[in-house]
Amino acid sequence: MEAAALFLRFRDNLNSIANALNSKLEIRTMPYNVSIPLEIDLLADVLRLHGLDFQSGTPGLARLFDFQQWYLQHQQQADEVMQRVLEDKKAYMKTATGTVLQKEMLYRRLEFFKETAHTLEVMMIQQNLHSPKHFNYPYLNA
Repeated sequence: MEAAALFLRFRDNLNSIANALNSKLEIRTMPYNVSIPLEIDLLADVLRLHGLDFQSGTPGLARLFDFQQWYLQHQQQADEVMQRVLEDKKAYMKTATGTVLQKEMLYRRLEFFKETAHTLEVMMIQQNLHSPKHFNYPYLNA
């Protein structure tokens, strides 16, 4: 998906993830309790380089809700920063693993939120349709 489209859908994807996490969706076997807070922190690092400071000491998935609330309060500034970063092809940033393009770092975060929102939406649809949690195929048990 093109970066502009990911950027335009970011708020919707963030809301979809929050709604899914607030539902009765069973996600205990999924890695979201680790990956979502990590991705929030990586996104905050990009925003922090441009003067926006999201801080949350909240552990786990609750960090998403802190970020969602912060984003709603600072949406215009955050959107302006993200748009500038996506247009800049030369800005770099230091990370724990080396130096990367800010655009690439932001693009990967936006992509993560899109994929996570999509996966959780599919899981919610399956749950609402009462899809079985596993299938018993005879050829798999042979």
